[in-house]
Amino acid sequence: MTTISRRRRRVLWALACAAVLALALTAGVRVLALTQTGSVTVADPEPPTYRATAAVPFHPDSPFRTPIPAGAALDPASPAVTAHLTSEDRVYASLVEFGIPIYTADGRTPRHEVRCLRTQWGPCPFAIGPTPIPDGARPHTGSDGAMVVVDEQAQLSYEFWQARRMATYWETSFGAVNPLGGSGWAGAATGAGASRLGGVVRLAEIERGVIDHALALQSNNACAGSFRAPAIKTDGRSERPDCVQEGSRLRLDPALNLNELDLSPAHRAIARAFQVYGGYVVDVGGAPLSISFELAQDAEGTYPGEVYRRAGLSWDYDGLTPIPWDRLQLLAEEVG
Repeated sequence: MTTISRRRRRVLWALACAAVLALALTAGVRVLALTQTGSVTVADPEPPTYRATAAVPFHPDSPFRTPIPAGAALDPASPAVTAHLTSEDRVYASLVEFGIPIYTADGRTPRHEVRCLRTQWGPCPFAIGPTPIPDGARPHTGSDGAMVVVDEQAQLSYEFWQARRMATYWETSFGAVNPLGGSGWAGAATGAGASRLGGVVRLAEIERGVIDHALALQSNNACAGSFRAPAIKTDGRSERPDCVQEGSRLRLDPALNLNELDLSPAHRAIARAFQVYGGYVVDVGGAPLSISFELAQDAEGTYPGEVYRRAGLSWDYDGLTPIPWDRLQLLAEEVG
């Protein structure tokens, strides 16, 4: 039996999406968004064969949901790149200021007009019609102004960048409307083109102590002008020789025995996910390396919320220092 590489599966997936778009246009089906990055959302008259959930988004073949294969090769640049990423002996947990607020919507959720302030990146993804945004929804307080609304019935994820509530409508600098059951890599919600929902550590995952997906990472040393699959673009600005390309997959050395370490439940879950699934660099950040977490409703100031506190994360930007970050590795770019 011939084994198809995950990189090739992604290519086939992209070709299939292009074919679906062509058929939709031919049949007169409404195209919801088409951006310069090539991301599309199509109102499909037939129910999708795979239906994702807000708790477990994206298709099982998504890079976010696929474990690192045994024997995965390391990038020759791994020592230099990871030396900068771990130069502070910390990887920061973005729990409050840049925590991701994630809301769910249904048929009763209020609909709002959403206007995009950036016009140079193509049509506003939210111009398709009224967008479901729950009453009381608000973006995080960080400069990204990020917010996600998941509509399981429509199988769509509405993802906002620099969003703000106006008197009679919402404004957002830009964002994306991504298929909930897709690959998790489309649109302009993040610098690399990853879904804003992709890779975010969820409160429920910390509560149960298991994270079954790759993590969303940010770095202040993301390369300018180059990226690698599954990224579809980059907002990196670094010209340093040890920069990390957006789309790069990092992992914690799988030979590390976590049972020998004194780890809190949260630190153990994060370390285990880093070993099994790794993490993708999806955006520029303010630190050498940080991880996206869901914003808890009871978070305030630097307090991340009771769920995080009980699991061992006591404040925003926890450095996750019990994890031996000197064992971080950069995986080689997949070919074939």
